Amino acid sequence: MHFLVLARDADGASALRTGHRQRHVDYWIGQGSRLKVAGAMMSDDGEDAVPVGSSFLIEASDESEVRELIAGDPFTTEGIFGSDVTVQRIRPAIGEWFAASAKD
Repeated sequence: MHFLVLARDADGASALRTGHRQRHVDYWIGQGSRLKVAGAMMSDDGEDAVPVGSSFLIEASDESEVRELIAGDPFTTEGIFGSDVTVQRIRPAIGEWFAASAKD
């Protein structure tokens, strides 16, 4: 199963985000093929946009596994992610990534 995760940062967490970014990235790299894609959610589409949260596409057996992964993220343990974390099961159907992964 695949899950889309949207994790908004807590108010005032931008300085913390910068200080823990490498641990956050290393954590997700360590998750191997379960993580399909991830990246920062941005404040807007302008040149001065700043990160306001993170987004993930995760392959997992169920929602509880996804929530355990998010709970172990340094951005969660350090209080960067706020309480507004959305986990939604999705069914990938089309797109470049999906087409490439379906060939494997």
